[in-house]
Amino acid sequence: MEPMRFGIVGCGGIAQIHADSLDVLASEGLAVLVAGAETHEGRAKEFSERWGVPVHGSLAELLARDDIDAVAVCTPSGLHGDETIEIARSGRHILCEKPGDVVASKVAEGVRVAKEKGVVFGGIFQQRYTAGALKVKKAVDEGYFGHITFVHCETPWLREQGYYDSGDWRGTWALDCGVLSNQGPHMVDRLLWLGGDVDDVIAATCETRDRKIEAETVAVATIRLVNGALGTITGTTLAYPGLAQRVLICGSEGSAAFVGDDLVSFATKRPFEYEPPADILPHARPEKVDADGRAAKPLGMSSDMHAANYRNFVTSVRAGKRPLVTGEDQYRVCRTLNLIYKRAGVGPYASM
Repeated sequence: MEPMRFGIVGCGGIAQIHADSLDVLASEGLAVLVAGAETHEGRAKEFSERWGVPVHGSLAELLARDDIDAVAVCTPSGLHGDETIEIARSGRHILCEKPGDVVASKVAEGVRVAKEKGVVFGGIFQQRYTAGALKVKKAVDEGYFGHITFVHCETPWLREQGYYDSGDWRGTWALDCGVLSNQGPHMVDRLLWLGGDVDDVIAATCETRDRKIEAETVAVATIRLVNGALGTITGTTLAYPGLAQRVLICGSEGSAAFVGDDLVSFATKRPFEYEPPADILPHARPEKVDADGRAAKPLGMSSDMHAANYRNFVTSVRAGKRPLVTGEDQYRVCRTLNLIYKRAGVGPYASM
């Protein structure tokens, strides 16, 4: 079978991780990077020279090619929704970076159009692709945690003013939002994926402190899940020198705790045995992995888990199966973030 042919729209920092992941999949005969799209001439030139592919000046030009099967969306967050819809309408599969957009209704429309056109809308939540996360998911789904009672996630990271000054879209309500939407979505996704969907945001406070941006640098929210569990979602980009993210999933018969991507605590009342699923993690990954410095460095990560995310997406499309991360998952996270902002009364979300 021929490798899946990818284009990438948005050739900035995170696109390098995507291109590196596609380089890994090319060595496995699964996928190949064909071209990019980037409006900034300097970034376009740099990306083209580094990866040896043509880079077009717009998404429309990229989609005009006849050798693209799927497009990875790596632009600023507030562009994701419209671009996802455009890609779906062209009949190409989509792999969208987090978050799916800053407005949940746009993600929902992308999901709808993808279904209408018969293409697969996948997402990047690469931190699902560890043995620890998959172990907890299986245990929860099979009832080993009993009923979920309490959930929590936190992102106590550090971003200096220079980070926000590096792009005029950073920290804006229109294209980025703040810590919850940019630095926190992976932990929000883990909370929802393992604990259950949000029913209501009971209380929320989002404040902009110590940085010259529009959106929040400190946020605290209290939530209620559909299953009745209570929980908290917190985050800041003012935690010197940058601390590890944490997630708690607590149930009547089992609980788990993550520090970063490490599963540091796991207990169930009934014995639980687990082997990582070979179709998702063909290369075994431990429950504990090395810290990667993301707390203080925006791109302080390897491409290992992104490559796993890509591998699952490609093999799922080939097999006609649902990938581990879908457009619906992107929607659930974006909806939760919108509900928090609305309850906090910040940005354009207060009137939603």
